Amino acid sequence: MPYFVSRQRYWSEGTPVVEVAAGGLDYANPDMLGFKYRAEGEGEEYTDPRDAVEAAIAVCRAWRADGTRCHVATGATGGFTMPFEPTTFRDARAWAERAWERLPKCDGCGKPLPSEREQYRRLDDWTGERFCSERCCERAIEFDEQCDAEFAAQENAEDAE
Repeated sequence: MPYFVSRQRYWSEGTPVVEVAAGGLDYANPDMLGFKYRAEGEGEEYTDPRDAVEAAIAVCRAWRADGTRCHVATGATGGFTMPFEPTTFRDARAWAERAWERLPKCDGCGKPLPSEREQYRRLDDWTGERFCSERCCERAIEFDEQCDAEFAAQENAEDAE
């Protein structure tokens, strides 16, 4: 699941926040401002919520340095308009850690899995393993082939005795 970082002025109170929206750009609130802090990570999608929160904190600090009293806000709109509650940097990082723990991970490298259609699986996979890239899938196949070869060699050695 992607996480999107944007600056917002929520319509309800006009509160300036740097938002981390679970679900990516399509799930960000509609009160988004133009991208001013791209170097800090504004306007980017992240697969790791921890990276998204760190970028949001960097954007928030830059926006504060320009004179705006703002906070970080994290959450998920589910596709609706739903202002998030401003939070502390510590609480935003804790939210990111919890989100990270819930993410499905690649069975090869442990990184977050991309969207369902971008995941890789073995054609004959009865294990249910999912991989983030073709290379991670290939490594798993190579490892299984190596194990099979070692097992066959061990059985042949035992039969020869």
